[in-house]
Amino acid sequence: MSVKDAPVAVPSLPVKVTVRPLDLALHEIAVEMELPAQAVAEGAIAMLPVWTPGSYLVRDYARFLDRVLLRDAQGHRVPIRKVGKQRWQIPPLAAGGVLSYRLFCNDLTVRTNHVDTRQAHLVGAASFLALEGQLNRPFEVRFEGWPESWEVATPLPLRGDAYLATDFDTLVDSPFALGAFRRLAWTEQGSEFELVIVGQHNGDEARILEGTRAIVATCGRMFGGFPFPRYVFLLIFSPGGAGGLEHRDSTSLLADAFALGKLDGYHDLFTLIAHEFFHAWNVKRLRAEELGPFDYARENATSLLWFHEGFTSFMQFGIVLRAGVVPWAWVARKLGNTWTEYGTRAGRLEQSLEEASFDAWIRHYKPTEFTVNSTVSYYEKGAAVAWMMDAKLRLASAGEAGLEQFFQHLWQHFGDRSLSDGDLRQAFQELSRQDPGPFWRDFIQGCAELDSAEITKAYGLRFERVAPWENGAETKDTLAQQRTRIYTGLSFTRDTSTIQNVVPGSPAARAGLNYGQEILAVGGWRTASADEVQQRFADQELGAAVEVLAADRGRVFRCQVEPAENPLRAIRLLPAVAPTPAQKLAFQAWTGQPLPLPIKGRS
Repeated sequence: MSVKDAPVAVPSLPVKVTVRPLDLALHEIAVEMELPAQAVAEGAIAMLPVWTPGSYLVRDYARFLDRVLLRDAQGHRVPIRKVGKQRWQIPPLAAGGVLSYRLFCNDLTVRTNHVDTRQAHLVGAASFLALEGQLNRPFEVRFEGWPESWEVATPLPLRGDAYLATDFDTLVDSPFALGAFRRLAWTEQGSEFELVIVGQHNGDEARILEGTRAIVATCGRMFGGFPFPRYVFLLIFSPGGAGGLEHRDSTSLLADAFALGKLDGYHDLFTLIAHEFFHAWNVKRLRAEELGPFDYARENATSLLWFHEGFTSFMQFGIVLRAGVVPWAWVARKLGNTWTEYGTRAGRLEQSLEEASFDAWIRHYKPTEFTVNSTVSYYEKGAAVAWMMDAKLRLASAGEAGLEQFFQHLWQHFGDRSLSDGDLRQAFQELSRQDPGPFWRDFIQGCAELDSAEITKAYGLRFERVAPWENGAETKDTLAQQRTRIYTGLSFTRDTSTIQNVVPGSPAARAGLNYGQEILAVGGWRTASADEVQQRFADQELGAAVEVLAADRGRVFRCQVEPAENPLRAIRLLPAVAPTPAQKLAFQAWTGQPLPLPIKGRS
């Protein structure tokens, strides 16, 4: 066959989508999809994803979709058959057809759809059907019939009256915000950025913009520029709101509308922004092999979430520190809390980071009463292990190189493609000149206790263990001090007296108390709340048995609990008394700030 006889590739015609409001007050919208003949001439399967990348839980978005109708090119209704929980069989349509459906959108998170009379947030995976086997087909998305004052914000480019997605993956990875919002724009190192703020709040938008720009500039310096021409921050404020979800060229952020009345509110917000923006590199481009291309019909498990989420949870602190938007004292408290929470979690001896990553779908996102005693968080432990690795790299380079250089190395060698556990090990070995095997065996594949020794050695930071009775003004109150020594191992559901967790081996566990049981009385005193239970136990003498009246599925029983001395210790980070020049250099390289002076009176 000659070159001129070679078949010519026929460009994929787009699926044309129109999104209209049905009843904003009732959170209902209508979606209409014009399917080209090229796509359905021989029939097809329309599919809605069951999950969205970045949030590792099967959410079954089809729960919110109904009124599925199919019409041919002449407008005649055509029978359509549902063949799975999120799949519909489309018969052959020689001239194409139109598929329409209704969506209920009343879940305001970064992973789900929400529509009301003030604004809308639409997630691609929860909103748009795709044709199986045709995920590379482009999409055009139009919005019609919405309030005239509303605008649309999305990372997708606008061509005429339609937003264009080159394929279904891009559509899923491009959230939409609609409403009368504020749009703040700037340019950094040749890339365009937008900060879209939706909803009322009690903060200073000029300060939010300034902090976001500083974070962007810090990451740009780290990687020598940006891997996209345009990036959009969709920041939605709502009372009690929290969360973020990364995308290739954008992020959805949900923040508490009233949190910015205190400095901590800004610190939390900037750290969230840094975390999600860093994901533009770590997970959206530098990614585990299982995380793209995606299978939207089932779980896409990977053992590398400790790297993608845990290491990002550590890098976020270096970013906000170097950007100058968060002080070291706040970060020190957060890192100390991370170390504390991990060290008091019984599951740390049960589950490795790799296991926690792989089982995120069924354990981290579907917790049970037993979860805290049998699992670890790949966010929390991952961040602690990242800090330990950073310290190893600092010690191997006289303080100059850390995880920042580790990510630079990965970006230079892999860029926008998948990598493996072996690739991470090799990068660590090249930078540290150490065998990665023992570190991986103990802290990533195993359940060894975390070791802060190299962090102390690298940065000149001491990990001070503080007992509850040594913390705060109560240390001068003998009675209050005694009360904080009392420990049972009990925690409760909300503010009820129903047991949420019993720490294995604790006094409560030895007494036979367990999940779901209700504490009715302690030492003869009626207890109607968690606070009352804890206070009545605190009234007892250390080691003295106290009678507990409890109920288990309606059956009342008695048991004896012997409170022990509280074994829990909080971690407080303090600077060394006499740090070395190498430690000062390492701390400066990591945080962009000088190592603080030791607190007067503390040795």
